[in-house]
Amino acid sequence: MPYTTNKGGNDTMSFIEMDHIRKQFGNLEVLKDVTLHVDEGEVVSIIGPSGSGKSTFLRCLCQLETIDGGTITVDGDVMVSQPEGSRRSVYAPPAQVRAICRRMGMCFQHFNLFPHMTVLDNILEAPRIVKGMKTEDIMPTAEELLKKVGLWDKRDEYPSRLSGGQQQRVAIARALAMNPDIMLFDEPTSALDPELTGEVLRTIKQLADEEMTMIIVTHEMAFAKEVADRVIFMADGLIQEEGTPQQFRKPAKRTERKALLKSSCASNRIYRHRYFCLCRLFRVAPSIIHALDAEHNIYDRKIYDFYEKEYLFLLK
Repeated sequence: MPYTTNKGGNDTMSFIEMDHIRKQFGNLEVLKDVTLHVDEGEVVSIIGPSGSGKSTFLRCLCQLETIDGGTITVDGDVMVSQPEGSRRSVYAPPAQVRAICRRMGMCFQHFNLFPHMTVLDNILEAPRIVKGMKTEDIMPTAEELLKKVGLWDKRDEYPSRLSGGQQQRVAIARALAMNPDIMLFDEPTSALDPELTGEVLRTIKQLADEEMTMIIVTHEMAFAKEVADRVIFMADGLIQEEGTPQQFRKPAKRTERKALLKSSCASNRIYRHRYFCLCRLFRVAPSIIHALDAEHNIYDRKIYDFYEKEYLFLLK
């Protein structure tokens, strides 16, 4: 039975309601009847092994992916409904969907900054294009946001001149320039060296202190523990468990969690992620790992060991 989450456990409508979400890519069922409710001002971290469906679930909320079944409502506005008796979802008119999605800001794993634009122009571009605002009207907000993330002095630099942590902070400022009510983060620190993770963590914690509603997909357990009000554990396209970061430190389901991680690592669904994990483990080029793939059973064991270390507080 799928796990249903609702912070308050009552019948009042949550700020974000994603109910019975189903998603397939071809014959592969990635999300299997997933339900998540998020209250206004709440910070939810979604963790789980690669291939668990967590990033796809996040992308369904902001319509970077469309769902096959289920409903999505944001602050009482329906983005997707599902007629009674039907297994297929129906999206609201495009103008209504766009209006809902504009209330969300999205930060990606690899920053996605415009390389030919300065830091400042990266901030200014979306309000100019999407909202039709004039540069002089946006400038005070852009200055405030770059000062907030500690990068006003880098406003005339190009992304290639910045560290990964600085680029991710620019990406956060760019998303905030659209004045969103919800911030979505898809692996915001996984492309960063460990010493740069703290820069992004401080910025996200500041947003949490300002009661920004946030959903954060991450592999970083310490990161989730620092910023989240609630942690969701996904595996095999389902929410398997949820609770506060403190509750996740309890050993009640450690055997079950360990089995889920092992199952996910051995699954063909994460085959494409094997090379990334092995490159991190052995510090070699992807081509070398590809040449050795005939011994993939050995490497699946290594991947599981990697996840076991990465998700240490889940397994203790």
